[in-house]
Amino acid sequence: MTLASQVKQYLTKGALTKAHPLLVSWLQQEPHNPHAWGFLAELNLLAGDKSKALKIISKALSLAPSLPITLHLAKTALLAGDHQQCENILKDLTFNTAHPLSASAIELDLAANLWLRLNQPYRALSLFDQAHSLDELNANISLNYAICLKMAGKIQDAERLFESVIKQQPLNELAHLSLAELNADKSNTIPISLEKALEKKPKSQYLNYAKALYLEAQKDYKSAWHSFELSKETAAQSVQFETDAHQKFCLNRIQSSISEKLDAFIKNTSKTGNKAIAPIFIVGMPRSGTSLLEQLLATQPRLKPLGELSFLPQLLNIKAGFYKQTELTLSDTAELLFKQYSQLLNENNQQTDMRQNNIRGIDKQPFNLYFVDVILKLFPNAKIIWLVRNKFDTCVGNFRQAYQVNSPFHHYSFDWQHINACYDDFLKLGTHWQQTFSESFIRIDYENLVSEPHSQLADLFNFLNIEAEGDPLEFHQHNYFSATASKLQLRQPLNTRSINKFKGIYPV
Repeated sequence: MTLASQVKQYLTKGALTKAHPLLVSWLQQEPHNPHAWGFLAELNLLAGDKSKALKIISKALSLAPSLPITLHLAKTALLAGDHQQCENILKDLTFNTAHPLSASAIELDLAANLWLRLNQPYRALSLFDQAHSLDELNANISLNYAICLKMAGKIQDAERLFESVIKQQPLNELAHLSLAELNADKSNTIPISLEKALEKKPKSQYLNYAKALYLEAQKDYKSAWHSFELSKETAAQSVQFETDAHQKFCLNRIQSSISEKLDAFIKNTSKTGNKAIAPIFIVGMPRSGTSLLEQLLATQPRLKPLGELSFLPQLLNIKAGFYKQTELTLSDTAELLFKQYSQLLNENNQQTDMRQNNIRGIDKQPFNLYFVDVILKLFPNAKIIWLVRNKFDTCVGNFRQAYQVNSPFHHYSFDWQHINACYDDFLKLGTHWQQTFSESFIRIDYENLVSEPHSQLADLFNFLNIEAEGDPLEFHQHNYFSATASKLQLRQPLNTRSINKFKGIYPV
């Protein structure tokens, strides 16, 4: 086994104390080896020293690394929170469409995934296409490409690829789930391939969820709910959400003021011009209409949809179990993240004529509801829109959604009682922000938005100080990328079909 393979193996296992002396020895022998420096950057990132990792990445880049090493450095920069450095590294790489063999399929796939994480899906789609054309038999590449196609609304192409992945890998849970999301409403039976996969993996979260979608489409709601329950059981045991701790966290958010540490940070970073930035934040419990509202607003030429950004959670060092903490803490790369966040929320914030050139970003991370006071401290001119939907519809929508267990925010979603408790906490917290920040914070009820869109949007544009251009109700014609659970609904005209959608269907 080579030294590089040994180091990589130790880092994969998290055995940092074993990897470190090997890296030191390697660098003593080859002080100008960018591969060794890249692994050292990864080691420091795993050890929690993001600042040092970023410095080492810069050192490695100065040594003219190969394409695989450069992509590794870009990935490490992304994980360390420096999205701008990751983007700069990727832009410096040349992926020639006419001659895609300049990079391997796996390298193109990695670059595409990084662009997707940077919220630049069209760059990602092009690279996924190149990667797949180079290696059509690679199931992992096909799966990544299909998921991106699904986000782009290219449904038939995505279906075809998901089916090919399942033929190659019959137990691929994500492929079964993704195909069910696209196919369930068009099928009268549960695919035999899915039934066989469930025989091998009866407790699989994604396979049971896929089966539930097919059963629901067949109107066998009792069996569908049972499959949804099965999809949650294993995950519920591993995430261990604590309702009392979450309620206490929300009450503490209501009662507490911004920490002195954040005050000092904002004072020291005032030169970034955050007072001139007027971003828009869409918040609320998932499945309450946040994606729909983002797309309605995105029809306006001076509003840019940015999806669910990770900057603010990174800035506040949000990790699994964050609600068990009594005070929010800043990450060790806070200033760097804040600078990038400010640039992203307002691409033209360096223009002299702000009124004419201002492009306002929309961050629709729903869990930013936890941090409204922080947002308004960071960006005093921000506007925050809180979406609220009928409790039963919202809670059923969350229970019948397959969230990832590694998300720091979604641990409430694996138990029916936890979902209901979280809804109540969100309602109390949002009501408090509405009363406290009435000029910057507005509540929009989903049912009113879809039933009376013209009057609701008129009030909303007035709140945002925007003069509407064109017809926002044509949002479904724009074919935006969407990575959320609403990716299919957003390609349909506005309708009221989701009001009381689950009433009388799921008597829980």
